[in-house]
Amino acid sequence: MSRQPVLTEYNIRVPRLKHKLKIALIADVHERNVDDVFDLIKDQNPDIIAVAGDTFERYRDEEDSGESGKISFIRCLFINLIHYANLFMRVLFDRHNNPDAENSYRFLKKASALAPVFMSLGNHEETLTDEDKAFLKRNNVNLLDNSDKAVTVKNQALLIGGLSPLRDDEWLKSFAKKDGVKILLCHHPEYYGDGIRSTDIDLVLSGHNHGGQIRIFGRGLVSSSTGLFPKYDRGLYENRLVVTAGSSNPVSVPRINNPREAVIVTLTNC
Repeated sequence: MSRQPVLTEYNIRVPRLKHKLKIALIADVHERNVDDVFDLIKDQNPDIIAVAGDTFERYRDEEDSGESGKISFIRCLFINLIHYANLFMRVLFDRHNNPDAENSYRFLKKASALAPVFMSLGNHEETLTDEDKAFLKRNNVNLLDNSDKAVTVKNQALLIGGLSPLRDDEWLKSFAKKDGVKILLCHHPEYYGDGIRSTDIDLVLSGHNHGGQIRIFGRGLVSSSTGLFPKYDRGLYENRLVVTAGSSNPVSVPRINNPREAVIVTLTNC
């Protein structure tokens, strides 16, 4: 079982594209040290860097969540059980793999110096701190939270959007109806079959499932959202959805047959 990350490359045809574009996809940093993953994408000289969720570990206080007391208690209990079980395992087996926001800041700063960065949110980012938002603005990281931005890269006009876990379906419908080449960052790949597939969005970039953590016969074993053998765990689906296995291992369960990953997606018109 190697701890070294791998570089995975995909080529996707987008007929509306005028020029070839190279996109680096990173997801699931989880405030871990991913310097080795960044080095992989740096050598590829990407035109765009897409950061598809769970860069930070940010949770909203229960008193601000708006949930009922019963739901909040159950949710809080469940989260704490997982947290302390994982903490116990980490102390025993993986004590050096602790989250630190400085790791994420360092990665984003280096990424923004390499190419334009577009970042969407994941389920570990219920809210961002004022410090986070100031950092993103200062380092020209484009935060896309149920929003999109028109950009021009290598004389190619693009619409880049970010669908958050608390999805705004009205925004998604509006984004999908816009003209031009459309790229969507969507942390949860299961959303692809739930409202995205039927649109003409050209490319969907996801993470979240960590490749299934343990891969058996080419399939991921588990997802935190969809249970055993998730449908979209890692790879290219329908020549349009790209799911990365993630750049870190935030849990103490080892990755088996499933190295950490950086992805390069090359878009061409032929």
